[in-house]
Amino acid sequence: MAPRLERPSPVTPSRARLNANEFDIWFLEFSNTYNLNLRRSPPDLSPQKKRALPYYSDLQYYESLKVQYFKGNHALIHDLFEQGAKNIHTKWVKKPRAELGVHPLPTQLPRATTEPERCQLLQLLRAILDDIGSTSVSSRSSSSNIAASPTRSRRSRSKRHSDESEGSPSPKRARSIPSEVETEFDPDDERPPSVLSNLDRGAVRTASPVPSELSSIQAPRDPRSGVNRTLFGLTNTANTSESTFASRVFSSHDEDRLPLYSQETQTTFIASNPESVKLSFSQPPRALGSDSDSLAPSSSTERALQISFDTHETLQQNVRELLRRGSPTRTMQDDVFPATPSLPPDSPPLAPRSPSSTSSPIKDRADGMPPRMVCGGREDLAQRLHDVWPHLPGHYDCAPFAVRWEILRIALHCGIHMDQLRLEYDQSWRDQNTMWARFQAQPVLQGKSFPEKSRPEAWTAALNDEFCTTDQVVVLTASLTVNTSKTGPLFILKLNPLKLDLPHRLGRRFGSDRFLELVIPSMGSQDVRKLGESAIESIQQWLVKDCHVLLGRVWTSFFLKPSLPKKITNQNTLGPQTKTIHQERIYLFAEDGNDFNRLGTADRWSPKGEPVSMHTRMSRGGLIDWLLQISKNQKQREQPLLKLFSRIALGLSRTRPTVIIQPEQIRHRAVDIISPTGKVMNDGIARMSHGLARAIRDLLGLQDIPAGFQGRFGSAKGFWIRDTIDTSDDIWIETTPSQRKWICDYAEDDHRTFEVRNESRELKSASLNLQLLPILEDRAIDAALMKSRVGKFMSDSLKRDLDLQKTAMADPVQFRLWVHENSPQSRRAERVKHSQVPFTAGLPSSREDIMSFLLDSGFNPTELKFLSTIAWNMRVEKCQELQERLNVRVGRSTYAYMVVDFLGILEEDEVHLGFSSKFADEQSGFSETFLHGVDILVARTPAHYPSDIQRVKAVFKPELGSLKDVIIFSTKGNTPLAEKLSGGDYDGDIAWVCWEPTIVSNFCNAEMPTVPDLFERGVIRKDTLRYMDLLETRDVTSEFLAKAFQFNLQQNLLGMCTNYKERYCYAKNSVENDAAILLSTLISHLVDRAKQGIVFTDQDWARLRKTLSRTDPPEPCYKKETWGGKGEPTHIIDYVKFRVGKPIVEMELRSFNASLDDATNWDKDLVTFYQHYEKLQRPLQERKEAIKKSTWETVLEELEKDIHAVAKEWKDWPRGRDDWDVRVANVYDKWQAISPTTKVNSKTVRSLLQEDQVNAGLSNWDLLKASFCFRLHYKISKFVWNMAGKQLAHLKALHSSRRGGAPPVLMIPTMYAGSRPDSKYARELAARKVGRDLAESEAIDEDEATILSDEEL
Repeated sequence: MAPRLERPSPVTPSRARLNANEFDIWFLEFSNTYNLNLRRSPPDLSPQKKRALPYYSDLQYYESLKVQYFKGNHALIHDLFEQGAKNIHTKWVKKPRAELGVHPLPTQLPRATTEPERCQLLQLLRAILDDIGSTSVSSRSSSSNIAASPTRSRRSRSKRHSDESEGSPSPKRARSIPSEVETEFDPDDERPPSVLSNLDRGAVRTASPVPSELSSIQAPRDPRSGVNRTLFGLTNTANTSESTFASRVFSSHDEDRLPLYSQETQTTFIASNPESVKLSFSQPPRALGSDSDSLAPSSSTERALQISFDTHETLQQNVRELLRRGSPTRTMQDDVFPATPSLPPDSPPLAPRSPSSTSSPIKDRADGMPPRMVCGGREDLAQRLHDVWPHLPGHYDCAPFAVRWEILRIALHCGIHMDQLRLEYDQSWRDQNTMWARFQAQPVLQGKSFPEKSRPEAWTAALNDEFCTTDQVVVLTASLTVNTSKTGPLFILKLNPLKLDLPHRLGRRFGSDRFLELVIPSMGSQDVRKLGESAIESIQQWLVKDCHVLLGRVWTSFFLKPSLPKKITNQNTLGPQTKTIHQERIYLFAEDGNDFNRLGTADRWSPKGEPVSMHTRMSRGGLIDWLLQISKNQKQREQPLLKLFSRIALGLSRTRPTVIIQPEQIRHRAVDIISPTGKVMNDGIARMSHGLARAIRDLLGLQDIPAGFQGRFGSAKGFWIRDTIDTSDDIWIETTPSQRKWICDYAEDDHRTFEVRNESRELKSASLNLQLLPILEDRAIDAALMKSRVGKFMSDSLKRDLDLQKTAMADPVQFRLWVHENSPQSRRAERVKHSQVPFTAGLPSSREDIMSFLLDSGFNPTELKFLSTIAWNMRVEKCQELQERLNVRVGRSTYAYMVVDFLGILEEDEVHLGFSSKFADEQSGFSETFLHGVDILVARTPAHYPSDIQRVKAVFKPELGSLKDVIIFSTKGNTPLAEKLSGGDYDGDIAWVCWEPTIVSNFCNAEMPTVPDLFERGVIRKDTLRYMDLLETRDVTSEFLAKAFQFNLQQNLLGMCTNYKERYCYAKNSVENDAAILLSTLISHLVDRAKQGIVFTDQDWARLRKTLSRTDPPEPCYKKETWGGKGEPTHIIDYVKFRVGKPIVEMELRSFNASLDDATNWDKDLVTFYQHYEKLQRPLQERKEAIKKSTWETVLEELEKDIHAVAKEWKDWPRGRDDWDVRVANVYDKWQAISPTTKVNSKTVRSLLQEDQVNAGLSNWDLLKASFCFRLHYKISKFVWNMAGKQLAHLKALHSSRRGGAPPVLMIPTMYAGSRPDSKYARELAARKVGRDLAESEAIDEDEATILSDEEL
């Protein structure tokens, strides 16, 4: 017999010293001992305010236990509960592998490890509290009547507490159907058995909570027989009032109540009352968002109810029996708490009754909520999917959503169970640093790395009611990765830091905090495929048909699209290996939550502008219907299902909202511009007034009025250009049939807001895309000449870029300008987003900002190795990218938006291109503001057909002169020019434009090929299912999304086919044979696969490849690092890479690296600050002989120990553990924690910590710490600079300024973010250094224009 495992029990204070504080301690220990997750009652709130709390029903346990505590009954309650819990615990059979005959060990602790177990224990506690209360009342009235009637005692209680009676309304509902979650458990305790989906098991979600009184309710008395009958018992006779009890479980159809949710639970929804269910089966199906989405119970509901009611009644009787027996410490036998009747596989026990008949924590559910389920698969798979979503203890419900997000994010990252955190929410946690400090001090988190912090601006925005700043919103993102373990959740959840981004329309309308973006591995990825086909099917159903409970909210998926692939590099003895994981981005909507309100009967959708903590519940069906307005229009329902689903993406496009346009200002054109052959010549483009363009310019803060905007407007999508005729201030906009994707009523402001995705911008020189090279060679009049010209462009581009950087690095001012000119465009956007230069630990976040920051502080790139290394890495990466992508820069080329000539003045094959400023190419000397009378090439990538590059004539038309920085195509002819370019249109497509004479003059057009009909050949098929075909189903929304998800989660073979076509054309050295044309046609279809419903499977692809070639073509040589072909490269890409690019890159990098040899890690300016304090110590020999250390000796000695400890943490960080930002953040927290030692108590030492300077990180202590750290560890440059970069830069600026004879200049963050180098100043300064006078003239001003000449004087 196994020894009995002793368990610490809650402290039970003596009666003489009872007080509220001691009760709180007893209460928390009691709750934590059994893992009950009970919450305390706020002491500063009145009863009325407490009743208004969303978690009011949870407080009933606290209040009831408090009453009994001060009556001295806490010991009795504890002993009764312990004995009952032990007995219940013996019935919790945990079988991880479902082995027959396996039973739990008797040494296991009677504490809940899953939500169902917790609910059973709460059920026991409720019964004990009810019967102790009834016994207490009865003992005062009659000492002989110990086992008083529960009904009578309940009436007595209701008289004493009429204002808080169980029947009073409350915004909080009782806990409902439990679900297993990972919680803290004994090491010897086995995990609970896997379970089927809640729906399959008949889990019951009561639409109205089951009142706690039901535990004491007896079956109604039959007036004819005079006997009591059990609920739903076989002995019940006629006229048993089942509706009385059903009403306690199911709400009426009118109230349409929603089952409760707790942050610890995730469950299946089955709905409303039996009568309404019967009606729902007889009613015809309705469109999306209609009442057809209402909830319905399963056939197993009554079985679960019967078992639960009978079991609960037995539990009550056993508690009363125990009270009659007397001693609460007596060991309970099996006959005291008989085993819960074994349930069928589809009937789990019900959740405990609410302590009152108040509402659920998640308020009543709105109309149109379909049942959710985990469909298919084995029992253990369903449970593993269920366990993906971790719970957050209920006592965090009162915390702001952002705080709850951060708490769970920390716990997930650190790999701990939430019940291991013994922390109650505190208002001070609204400060992120304070909250993190509290968590880092917890013993359970000691030594664990913390995740990257959310940026301060995102954190601040997440704590306000709008969850946004003035122009950006807080975005919730998370990811799931496959769990490689065979036990536990099937996926590992990771919450990402809160971040700011542009809003989308759905987020603006319903609140960005109601949307969660979840990145998951593709169903075709290797890790997922290992699970098997049946598991993949279950995962798909789980994603779309199940509700996902996270952070006290109910999330349902409603859209998905491909996400960027993730590359994972594994280090091994053979070298690094990179694995690419394709991913999907799932969009989830919060339909309900603990703090959500009920939707009004007259409302169809949640009101706009709701605070984060006061949302109104709404189904995903309502969300989709608000956007697409399916229920209003028959034509919408006639659309193909997959095309309609793809339209949801318009509501999720991240855009900048601008002008709200009034209905009378909208002009809906009835027809497009049609060619003689029936082609749409203005596909995706329309016009707007000059006044509207100006208003948008003003709202976006642009300097000039752009020629046009790519945007979204109601159901319209595309590009809008300024009208060239109407230059008034009138506001109007037009939409064309090709722009309108569905019928929109434009009733709400959000549908009438012009949303800007991009605007036309100043044009600059561009690079020649790799995909265009084979077509240029194929269409060249002289192929050898084309090859050599492209090679020369690459050679000149490489040499020029490397020479410019090498020359600039000789002078910090020149290099500062070079960094600015070679920074990505996103750098400015990041500064605007944060209103400052973003920092990570001690340095700016981006590489370019680090270099600028150090240059501004006085460091020289040829002297400081840390700075020169960054510059070297930047150059190497650019060279490697150039060799891999082979983007050859052509000075006389650019990228521009394609628009059309609505005036009809351009002839076929004529284009107009004007520039908003001089377009200058230093290499060729070109400097013009427009093109006229020259032939140019236009193309669009990706390019596959030989005709995807077209040679046309550029002409200048004064009537179109106001439209700059866009290329204007003609609307004449039979086929739009955009369609000739890879099947493009005008909804925001961008063209590559080249007017380099040596390329254009050597090019001739190809006719558009006759493309094969792949549908007729049976190569591809189309899914033609329409939305209206689902109207006969019971739940339109779920079926609509299930079909769409199933199709979109299938593997897309676009990338595979594109790679094959590239290899095939390389092997054949042709892009125009029949097979190449067929493959290009296939690729053009697969590009629109999701929208057009193109069906093309692995089997189809294998069959097609066999018809093309007996064996798959080999990888092109240019995909390899070195030339492995025979003789000289002949293919144009091989030639450009191996004959031109690679030799030049290797030669120039060797020369560049040699110029950096003199740089070192040491800088004497950075240690002088420490040396000042070092002199305060006694000589070394005296210190050795001294008995006692001086103050500064002690301070510096302890500081040295602290610095060494943090440096060791940096060096010992496991390779491959977490990412760089996490490493820096965790070590930086320890760095900042270093403070003066407490071994000395000196005012002089304390004076180092001036409060205002400490907050800025520039106190004398901060500078001493940084200087000393540099002195000790300057060779570990990454550690030193990432920890103390700000302070070291400050010290360097002080010394550099002193040598320059002027004081350093401080700038506030917002001003520094807007600063940029002056190119004219840099050039003039460089000229002076070499003895030249380069005074560039400025524009003639008024004073200069009025100066009289000598003759006039």
